[in-house]
Amino acid sequence: MIKRLRVKAASEKEEQIVNIEEAKNWDFGDPHALVVVECHLIRCYDELLEIAFSDNLKDKEIIDIDLLMMVTGG
Repeated sequence: MIKRLRVKAASEKEEQIVNIEEAKNWDFGDPHALVVVECHLIRCYDELLEIAFSDNLKDKEIIDIDLLMMVTGG
């Protein structure tokens, strides 16, 4: 089964639905961005796959992703 991601970004008003393979190109190492998958903070594509194909989500076709930007200030 090809998984799809429902991506909700804080800076975007509309969510996007993309194939999971597109996440290979995301910058998981960006220190100012957080990728949250089904309430789990992840830092790499392998972690995304691990969660997406876990027993809890194995039958779910669309996985929810929140892209959050860190706000810093002083």
